[in-house]
Amino acid sequence: MFGEAIRNINDRLTIVEGSAGPGGELNRGYIVGDEEFAIIDTGKKGTIENYFEQAIHDKGKSADKVKYIFLTHIHPDNAGGVYRLKKLFPKAQIVLNEKLEETAKNPASVLRAKNFSFTKKEKLYFAIKKDPFDDLGRIEPDILFSDGDKFEVGSTKIMTINFDSHCEGHTMYFSTLDKAMFTGDALNIYPALPHSYLIDRTGSYKEWLRNVEFLQKATIHYLCPSHDQYQEGRHIVPYVEDVLRSFNDYERQIEMAMSEKKYLTAEELAERVNTAQGIIWYGYYQILAPKLNILAHLNKLIDEKKIQKNEKYKPVTYTWL
Repeated sequence: MFGEAIRNINDRLTIVEGSAGPGGELNRGYIVGDEEFAIIDTGKKGTIENYFEQAIHDKGKSADKVKYIFLTHIHPDNAGGVYRLKKLFPKAQIVLNEKLEETAKNPASVLRAKNFSFTKKEKLYFAIKKDPFDDLGRIEPDILFSDGDKFEVGSTKIMTINFDSHCEGHTMYFSTLDKAMFTGDALNIYPALPHSYLIDRTGSYKEWLRNVEFLQKATIHYLCPSHDQYQEGRHIVPYVEDVLRSFNDYERQIEMAMSEKKYLTAEELAERVNTAQGIIWYGYYQILAPKLNILAHLNKLIDEKKIQKNEKYKPVTYTWL
């Protein structure tokens, strides 16, 4: 019945996933543990929650053996299933980065206003199409953690690693026994592999770059992202290097575009870079991603004094220095 929705990486690591999105992005979460269990990310609301229940049943364990539900961050494709999972596993404690305490009280409102900041045109689009943030209601975490906190789950420990880059409060989780790193959207290569990713307004490309370099050096046996295939052993470093290459290529395309035309708006830059990179976004990501990504890159380049923002006249333009 559940087909390939449930797959074991090994005896202690299990993938739970549903149908991929139109751009190939995976909708998945993970189960960690042997005698006790932790769920890491929940997938979209109303999609894979029952698969988690079946996976625990397949292990011959009862629902009360699920000790924690860890969220890497509060975006609808990673946390939308938390409400149903809390009912399926009532003894499980919801665990969240302390930086997201206020966001958890009203995620949909906070994300729209702070993380994504929609224009009137974008609001109209979501009034017609399904608004993904409607899937998020109040989340009541049982535990708020700080960077570096550890949680015992059966024979392993789960360590929290702050990764403020995709968004504020984003966290990676590291299972010490298997040296498995659950990266959430830290690498976030989707949908147009391998050149696209999403950094919202609370995130930082400067932090993203620093943290990706950390992943290159860390001792990791399994790399487990939320929207792409997991990587194992010798495949991990090349995978991370591909991500880093995409980041650097994006910035080179910005420089090339600005060498061809002195003054460009963020929208013009996004169009030129996406075309040059072959990036094609799908669904609501075509509204969310291009603008956010170009602005995040521009903010980094401004901070590095490589480009100048021209605000004297409208529209605002950017110039390479």
